[in-house]
Amino acid sequence: MKSDLTRDTFDPAKQLSRVIMQQGRVALDADHNEQVAIFWHYLRALAEDVIGPHAAPAAAGGFELEVTDKSQVTISAGRYYVDGILVENDTMRAYGEQPHYPVADDDPLITLSGGEAATMFVYLDVWERHVTWIDDAGLREVALGGPDTCTRAQVVWQVRVAPFEASADGNADPECSTELKRLVPLSQATLTAALDPGETTDDLRVMPPESKYRGAENQLYRVEVHAPGDAGTATFKWSRDNGSVVTPLTTIDGNDLRVGSTRGFAAGDWVELTNDVLDLRGEPGLLLRLAKVEGDALSLDPADASITFDASAELHPKVRCWNQSSSEDIVLVDGGEQIHEPSEVQPNWIALEDGILVQFDDGPYRTGDYWLIPARVATGKLEWPSTDGNPAAMRARGIHHHYAPLGFVAWDGKALSVSESCRCTFGRIAVCADQQR
Repeated sequence: MKSDLTRDTFDPAKQLSRVIMQQGRVALDADHNEQVAIFWHYLRALAEDVIGPHAAPAAAGGFELEVTDKSQVTISAGRYYVDGILVENDTMRAYGEQPHYPVADDDPLITLSGGEAATMFVYLDVWERHVTWIDDAGLREVALGGPDTCTRAQVVWQVRVAPFEASADGNADPECSTELKRLVPLSQATLTAALDPGETTDDLRVMPPESKYRGAENQLYRVEVHAPGDAGTATFKWSRDNGSVVTPLTTIDGNDLRVGSTRGFAAGDWVELTNDVLDLRGEPGLLLRLAKVEGDALSLDPADASITFDASAELHPKVRCWNQSSSEDIVLVDGGEQIHEPSEVQPNWIALEDGILVQFDDGPYRTGDYWLIPARVATGKLEWPSTDGNPAAMRARGIHHHYAPLGFVAWDGKALSVSESCRCTFGRIAVCADQQR
């Protein structure tokens, strides 16, 4: 969540049951957010324990696949549960008309027309998306002048397809569980955050006491993968404000971006242009450098005046500020810093600012993988997990995808059919007396 947060304190390993308010104390965003996280962790774990990893209620279940007009896949209305998360489809929809998935023109289910026979695996992809007033204007209370207050988390569901691949043992029969295992819910990539020890040692696994965070303010740093791929190809961006400095993009006028507010932006900053299509497809936006900030305009380097970007209002286009910058030691690639992994001869620590260093490992990397690093002035330290006193390598916090198999569809060159369903159902536990008559 790219909200303006102090930190994210929820840790399921602590097994906390609730947050208890005390009188006369300072109210922090972290306390409120941790209470919600505790509740959702409990509720979703309970639902998964009772229902299983994925299933539809027998009485009002949805997401059943059907084929109409020989080549049109439809998704039935109703509810489904994936890893305890409630997923709702309010009406029957065609595959190419999903509310949270702008299907690409070259999607295999959209381009069916003759050709060879093929079998495709159809699955449900569920994840949470951050929603601000830029995405939903109704979040602002106009009676109070429309202030920016709380943001939201939205459950996104996408019915996707993947080519069916025969298993390594030569089994050509589609199997729901086998295909599901091919999907990766959370990136395996890791990041380690540490403080620069200066000239005292080259071994950052052991932090000397002189290592200090040198910033003048408390910050929540966000490190996020931009371009995907392996080390040497993938890039990342970072923000000292959790990526929360963002403004709606109204129009593009030459090399001027007309925006809702220029607060928090400055000449020399790198900004990302993105919209609903890019966000929902999990694709990176355009990283561009600001040459000037004046009035309601963010002026780009003249070399970027010919950019191509869809700023249609219905796509909720936005401009987000990031804080990476080039130097003698850092060469940016299309605005992002290149990811390198450690080797036996080169630890490949990357400096952010004010003594903060990060180290990537265990790629490949996915667009949207992110880590949060709280930095505190009072202690001069980073709030980062450690193992035996050494900074730990942590997997990304997200984006965490939850998958459920729906079935297989077969194309024989002339017509499409649902060859096998992977859909599960469950019945109600309680049975009322009047239902037994």
